[in-house]
Amino acid sequence: MTGTSRFTVSYPAAAQFASLPSAEKSALERLFASDEIDRPTTTKPTGDGRFVSRLGGKRVLWRRESRDGRPEILSIVDHSFVQA
Repeated sequence: MTGTSRFTVSYPAAAQFASLPSAEKSALERLFASDEIDRPTTTKPTGDGRFVSRLGGKRVLWRRESRDGRPEILSIVDHSFVQA
């Protein structure tokens, strides 16, 4: 797992995270650092206890807590992929 001070990134999502431009990585940091992550317009729960958050044209699948207590990003997909 890789990550930052705000969240961890699961092994399957690591390549997706690495390919994000710096601006989107910074936006992801800000998202997890603010209360915006808890807003219904930004984040929706899934039926299995995970969450999907909007990040510009991307959707971020994450769960509340990884082994070290930080949210864990499970997947990052482009919005067009989500609609398909």
